[in-house]
Amino acid sequence: MRDDDLKDLSGFLRELQAETDRGLALVGAAVIDDKIRATLAAFFVEGPAAARLLDGGDAPLSTFSARTDACLVLGLIDAFEHGEISLLRKVRNEFAHGLHGTTFQSERIRGYCSGLKSHLPEGSGHPNEPRLRFTNSVVSLATRLYYRPEWVAQERRIAKEWISPDQVRWRSIDDEKPPEGSPVLGIFKAKK
Repeated sequence: MRDDDLKDLSGFLRELQAETDRGLALVGAAVIDDKIRATLAAFFVEGPAAARLLDGGDAPLSTFSARTDACLVLGLIDAFEHGEISLLRKVRNEFAHGLHGTTFQSERIRGYCSGLKSHLPEGSGHPNEPRLRFTNSVVSLATRLYYRPEWVAQERRIAKEWISPDQVRWRSIDDEKPPEGSPVLGIFKAKK
């Protein structure tokens, strides 16, 4: 990792650890969502259609869930990353929609965090502590996805012409014979 980026990530980790439970869940998931969005944007053909797919309340890929699934089916993230991100998203949703009193000790959140599989560092202490597992997964994923948009941009889709306009234009057989070897669709005037 580049030195400046490592400093940035370290600062983010310090801030993340100082967050409340709700803040940790919302900010941690937002960072991963941002990387997923940037990865898709780096892969799509450039232009306004890409922005319409990704941004805005009614955009098909405006949700964390849709973006994550799109990244998986396009081969931009692997199955492990998809599984981890899906659990982070569920934890985030519990905090985002839960009333006061929602913590990492809440039963559903503990359950989601117990499913996180990101490797914990040796000597990390309480490996079954949900907040630790969540934080660890966010940091692990952020590290894995940090440069993903840059890497994916090297394989950015480019619009191409699949069929030339000449192959599908209308012709009058009185003026021009159809191209040899091409299928022909004919429209004829009905005889009276």
